[in-house]
Amino acid sequence: MAKVALLIGISEYDEPTLAPLPKAVKDVEAMQRVLLDPEMGGFDAVKVLENPSRQEMAEAIEDFYFKCEKDDLGLLYFSGHGVTVEDGHFYFSTRNTRKDQGKLRTASAIAARDVQGWMSLKTFKRQVVILDCCFSGAFAKGFTARDSGEINLQQYLGGEGRAILTASTSTQYAFESDDFGLGIYTNYLVEGIEKGAADKNGDGWIAVDELHEYAKSKVQEESPNMTPELYYLKKR
Repeated sequence: MAKVALLIGISEYDEPTLAPLPKAVKDVEAMQRVLLDPEMGGFDAVKVLENPSRQEMAEAIEDFYFKCEKDDLGLLYFSGHGVTVEDGHFYFSTRNTRKDQGKLRTASAIAARDVQGWMSLKTFKRQVVILDCCFSGAFAKGFTARDSGEINLQQYLGGEGRAILTASTSTQYAFESDDFGLGIYTNYLVEGIEKGAADKNGDGWIAVDELHEYAKSKVQEESPNMTPELYYLKKR
């Protein structure tokens, strides 16, 4: 089993109504550091994608899932603008995402359903998705069945199953803070891993539910209008 990750950060946007997010690229770099550390994430390979175009990002995500073997752990991380449209569907922004009269031009962004389709290219035993963006809870729309399994984050980063961690609900914004060098949510994810603070039961392992609870409690102290969510999805 290999542990592999694709980390995407979008700080720069051609669209003037999408504000720059300078901390998004820093989020990716921090996640890369903890995942590659043999004493923490212990990942075998981590690919970083900074400020990609729509085409570059779509190809990278599809390629990532296509090349994963069924026994691998595949982790997808995104920091940037998340956008929802009138029907509630979620889209990942890219460097060249566009809006017209305030409405998203969906062909210039990446639909959640496309990413979900790429995730289903093979029968994976271990998948983790971490989203630090506005309306990120909407990504789980269409994933309805859940189980209650645990996914260890430190050595294995996963028993069998799929988990989605989001910075906010489907209707909430995700915020940055001048107090941190990273986005608020990613800051506490990294802190929980790096300092071992998320290991609530003291067993030397950090499970996804422990990491989620740690980050959620810290985020809500800092920014009560953000509610991180955790979805366990049915094993395929």
